[in-house]
Amino acid sequence: MSDILRLAWRMLVGIFLLMVLEMPCMAGTPQQLHTLEQIASKKTITLGYQDDAFPFSWQNGNAPAGYSIDICNSIVSALKTKLQLKNLKVEWVKTNSASQFVLIKNHMADIMCIPAFYSKNRHSISEFSLPFYFSSTRFVMRKNESNNNLAQLSGHSVLVKSGTIYVEQLQKVNVANDLDINIQLDTNNITAFNELKNGEYYALISSTVLLKGMIAQTANPEDYELSDIALSAPLPAGLLLPLHDKEFKAFVDGAISSLMTSNEFTALYNKWFQSPIPSKAINLNIPMSDNLKALTAAKKKISFDYEKYN
Repeated sequence: MSDILRLAWRMLVGIFLLMVLEMPCMAGTPQQLHTLEQIASKKTITLGYQDDAFPFSWQNGNAPAGYSIDICNSIVSALKTKLQLKNLKVEWVKTNSASQFVLIKNHMADIMCIPAFYSKNRHSISEFSLPFYFSSTRFVMRKNESNNNLAQLSGHSVLVKSGTIYVEQLQKVNVANDLDINIQLDTNNITAFNELKNGEYYALISSTVLLKGMIAQTANPEDYELSDIALSAPLPAGLLLPLHDKEFKAFVDGAISSLMTSNEFTALYNKWFQSPIPSKAINLNIPMSDNLKALTAAKKKISFDYEKYN
């Protein structure tokens, strides 16, 4: 065999081996189902919820309930139509602020039906849907100890829920103002508020809306005071979605946009924030924010740029 033939043969063998090595990748990539395809194949969608995020997501008897739960139910209805499924099984998985990112990243849930407040770090591990709420971060104290002064937190033990953006916000405030705050973590809003009530901690940090919900559920709401001082500007909250699944995000965003630009949305918002809440007999009396009004006012498909909040 001439040198030319040997070279040609080696090239053919090399090309063949390269094709064999690449075949699993080439064949595997299209076969890796996207979220919509997985849901259609299994006829099941897995949704995450929390039992301590009133009025967004909490345990109401045997089923989750709340504002973000209703939004997810609206997405499920739209999904049935898109996939032409009369029956779509919904599996609920309970999670918390820290583990929700693990569940989404490992594809153990398709959507987190919990208000996830945006941060650049969070966006690197999970996609965010269109926002459906905006809230700042504040603190609550027992009224006899409150004077709305950040400096008063200095030297005290302040509680914040782990896995939330409030941890980083409090750390920044602590360093920037040289407050010497003893930051303590809890994993549940209900137990955290009870510990504040029992005097175990001086203050509790969370989003304004969640703190208002915690105060409203106590026997004596007048015993607590929400700070006028905010640790952050109002931040957008969306649903956590799998990263790098543009098709699924586009569908979820479309479903949320359709809901938020419909006449149903005002009624949905008022149900949870401007009326006595079912099973709770609590009216939070929280008007719709200017940020949220601006998103829904145009009555056309909504787009939103999270990058400006980096």
